[in-house]
Amino acid sequence: MTNQEQQYARRMARGTLLTHLYILQDKGLCDPATPRTANRLMIDGLGANGLLPPDAMTINSLQWLEGAGYIEVDWAMDDHTRFESVTLTQKGIDLYEDKNARKREPGILLQPRR
Repeated sequence: MTNQEQQYARRMARGTLLTHLYILQDKGLCDPATPRTANRLMIDGLGANGLLPPDAMTINSLQWLEGAGYIEVDWAMDDHTRFESVTLTQKGIDLYEDKNARKREPGILLQPRR
């Protein structure tokens, strides 16, 4: 895979994760007590259905999204290679809902929306 293809894959993985986290909270599929938080089992379920990137890319994407402030990750005790839950921040929601998100955040590839 060329460097450009790797960059595209990373951007797509980040966008896919952000999209699924947004949909989970928007549709009320998360715990009502913490409506923006998806637990590891929910996210693993999406991965098992082929809706998420491979595990290593998912972890790298979570780390990047957390560093950018779009999500908060409750990491397990093993040094950022496993997580317990992921919480979508208001900044992440705002980015997802922004029709100009591709221009605003070039590190994430979100599918065009109406």
